[in-house]
Amino acid sequence: MRKSVGLNTLYQLIGKAMSAIATFIVTFLVARDLGATGYGDFIKITTYIAFFYLIADFGMNAMYIQQAELERSWPALIAARTFGSLCLIALSIAIASFLPGVRTQGYTSVVRLGIFLYSPTIVLQAWITTGNAMFQKSLRYDLAAWSIFFGSIGTVGLLMSRVPALLSLGVGAGVTAVVSLYFAMRLHPVSSWHTSIRDIMKLVTPSLPLGVTLIFNLVYFRADSVIITLTRPTAEVGVYGLAYKIFEVVLVFPTFFMNAVYPFMIQKTRDMKKIFFRSALFLFLVSCLVLLVLWIAAPLVSLINIDFTLSVNALRVLSLGLPFFFVTSATMWALIAVNKQTALAVIYGASMIINIVGNILLVPHYGYMAAAWLTVGCEGLVLVCSGILLRNKL
Repeated sequence: MRKSVGLNTLYQLIGKAMSAIATFIVTFLVARDLGATGYGDFIKITTYIAFFYLIADFGMNAMYIQQAELERSWPALIAARTFGSLCLIALSIAIASFLPGVRTQGYTSVVRLGIFLYSPTIVLQAWITTGNAMFQKSLRYDLAAWSIFFGSIGTVGLLMSRVPALLSLGVGAGVTAVVSLYFAMRLHPVSSWHTSIRDIMKLVTPSLPLGVTLIFNLVYFRADSVIITLTRPTAEVGVYGLAYKIFEVVLVFPTFFMNAVYPFMIQKTRDMKKIFFRSALFLFLVSCLVLLVLWIAAPLVSLINIDFTLSVNALRVLSLGLPFFFVTSATMWALIAVNKQTALAVIYGASMIINIVGNILLVPHYGYMAAAWLTVGCEGLVLVCSGILLRNKL
């Protein structure tokens, strides 16, 4: 188990490292060439579309892994994701048409155009997520790493050819999606692609509580960016956006680690308590190390552009929440393994409401630093509540 978890976590980190390099190149060039205001518009577009990436997930991977009928559940998963993501593309464009914006603040006409052009990546991301379900079930994240490698090469190659950043990212996502599905289909060939509404609902229905949880978590994660966009200058969106982008990159580690641990939690229910505590302790120790590194290295972000000197303090505040975020990843997956998705949805729903209200009250007056402190505090609340619930269950 240790070897499998270690290798599959490593494969995911390698894949993320390649993706992060491509994203860093995009971020560096956009931030360098356009400054905080131009990068702020870029953040508005990509952050808005990222809302719909996670909605397209809807927790179906976790339910798919628990099902044994690959022959029927795999085509149903692809069909559900494809149809759902196409609906989300239409929804994202429709909502963007009504979002407020003026010439220098909010969702301007340029940002709306960018959202329209970037929205097709929702279906591409849905296919990547679907391929990852097969890789997670089979513990073959090495194939996911290869998929990301080819996609990252496509993104960087186009970007170096002076292709616009959004188009480069979109083409790279398309390459990753196609390669992911190819590897997944080779891993477990399916004799028939016929599916039915009944097969789809067998995935969607048990996923509803977890899907709602992910939506709550998504809103809870992104509400600060939206409120900063609507109430503060675009330059502040760029300053906070860069700090948050770095913070998000760090948060992939506990996600990747628990992706590899989760199948064992399901298979070895008698040992789940031991698996959880060892995982949580390991994640806590790693988070403390990463916190120290981020705190020391934070001033380096000002080297990108002098406009981002203010990102240093925001990044340092966000880094204080790393132990909460790392350990919460373990408690969340453990609660899913013991079928406590509904209670998990309640916890994240309450945290989302507190986060939104806090941002509405504080961000217009205190700016992005208030958003950073609220992010840390709300995640601490989630950890306490989920820990108490899990303690009673175990």
